[in-house]
Amino acid sequence: MKKVSLLLVVSMLFVSLGAFSQGSSTPADTQTPSSKIAAIVNGEQITMKTLEGATAMSQIFQTVFSQLPQAFGQTLLSTPEGKAFLDRYQRDVLDQIIDSRIMVQQAVALGMKADESKVADQVKSRLNQIMQQNKMTMDQIDAALKKQGSSLEDYKTRLAQSIREQLMVQALQKQIVSDVTVSGDDVQAYYDAHKKDYTADDGTIKPISEVATSIHDNLLNKAKGEKWNEWFKGIKDSADIKILF
Repeated sequence: MKKVSLLLVVSMLFVSLGAFSQGSSTPADTQTPSSKIAAIVNGEQITMKTLEGATAMSQIFQTVFSQLPQAFGQTLLSTPEGKAFLDRYQRDVLDQIIDSRIMVQQAVALGMKADESKVADQVKSRLNQIMQQNKMTMDQIDAALKKQGSSLEDYKTRLAQSIREQLMVQALQKQIVSDVTVSGDDVQAYYDAHKKDYTADDGTIKPISEVATSIHDNLLNKAKGEKWNEWFKGIKDSADIKILF
């Protein structure tokens, strides 16, 4: 299993923003394209609509055929190698969504909570960023979303839920790695083994007093990452995951 870096969790959670996993149990032979199931994670469904939104395939195809040589697009879509590449890309994104749903499920199971004031502040900040980047007003954003069958309120609700889940997973991470420590002996041992890495401009070795904090922080972050990856691997290995894509 690929390692799940602490630093990548937030971006992984944003991958599933837009259409969260669905709880319906539509029979496979009556599913519409938007309700077809890509995967089921501990009973929680991830729809193809969620996967398609996360992969941004429509935007990718638009870019391919509008900005790249026509032969490239034809090769991408009509050859076994091109199709295999697209399938691999979609599967990699699906794996990220699955990881994010497992994290959120565990956060919920362990009672992690998000500070709703922080959720509201981040929603406001994100909307302000969108307005600035696109030079649009809230009304214009709302109108654009309604043309796509959504609305500003729908987007704010989904964005708030995504941010809420991010904060919950961050709280989960903090709890899982809370007992990780690095001792002075660990710092000294690392320094002794890597003294050449701390050579000053004049060619002398910097004393440990000058680099101890940096070494400690690096070792601590590494140890936390290893603890989190080990914990998450155990959780994912025991999860009930069905890939239907």
